[in-house]
Amino acid sequence: MTVFAGHLDSIFNISNFSGQYKIISPETLEKTAGWVSVEGVIYNLGSSVTKKHVKLSEIDSKLLTKDKIVGLLGIPYSELSKYNGKNAPVMVSVGGIIYDLSNSKSWSGGNHKNQHSAGQDLTYDILKLSPHGISKIKSFPSYGILVFTPDEMLKFDGKNQKKIYVSVYGIVYDATYSRKFSGGEHYGHDMGVDLTTEILSLQGHVNLLSKLYAIGLYVLDEKTIVKFDGKNNKPFVIVDDKVYDISKNSEGVKAGSVFTGTPRKEWLVVGYVFK
Repeated sequence: MTVFAGHLDSIFNISNFSGQYKIISPETLEKTAGWVSVEGVIYNLGSSVTKKHVKLSEIDSKLLTKDKIVGLLGIPYSELSKYNGKNAPVMVSVGGIIYDLSNSKSWSGGNHKNQHSAGQDLTYDILKLSPHGISKIKSFPSYGILVFTPDEMLKFDGKNQKKIYVSVYGIVYDATYSRKFSGGEHYGHDMGVDLTTEILSLQGHVNLLSKLYAIGLYVLDEKTIVKFDGKNNKPFVIVDDKVYDISKNSEGVKAGSVFTGTPRKEWLVVGYVFK
C-alpha cells in the first residue's frame, strides 16, 4: 500500500496549535475559486487544479509551496458522524486529525473487528488501547481537522452516560476516562463547555490537561459569537482569527461581537474562528 500520510501531520500538531493557520469550513472551501484541500491542507492553486479534495499522490508536490497555504480544513463533529462507511466514506479522528480509511479492508463497511465504528473520534481507543497505536492509521491519507461548535460540545456533558468533553485555550479534551471528571461536573463546573478560566483558577489543573486526550478545536463564527454576550453565556469576542474571553478588562467592549481593536493582555484565547 502506498503511504500518503504525513502532509497534514507535518504542519499540524494539536498539542501546540495556537492559531498558526486559519480554520476553513467545507462550505467556504467549496465556494472559493482556486482553493483546494490537499489531505486537509488548503492551498490557493488558482485554476491549475479543478477538484476540491485531492490526495497528495494526485498532485504535483512542487505546486504545494508554503506561501500558497490558506489554512486547514475544519470538519465539524456532526459532519464526521456522516462518514460512517454506510454508503459513505470511512473516516475516524485521532488526535484532532481525521483520516480517510475508505481503502482499508479491515474497516470495510465502517466497522473494525466489531469493536469500533467509523464516523467517530477514536483518540483514546487508538492511543491507549490499540496494540498498533496510531502507526497504521497514519498510513492512510488525512482529510481535515476535527472541530466542535458550542452546540456540538454541549452534547458531551457527561450526563446520562455521555462522554465528557471540555475546551481549554481552544483545544477540546476528552476527559471521559479521567477519575477527576465524572457525573457531568468537576468542582461544580458543568462539562461540554469552555473551561479555560475555571481550569486556570484551580491549582494544578493546567498540568492535569496533559493527562487528558486532545481531540479537536473549539470554533465559533460571527453567528454563534452573539450568544456569548456575558448574559446567558460567558463574554466572548472575535478578534481576527481567534476568540477571546473578555471577563477581565472588558470596559468599552461589546461582548458577543467582532472586535476590531487589539486584544488586551488580560483576555484569554478560548477558541478559533471558523471561516
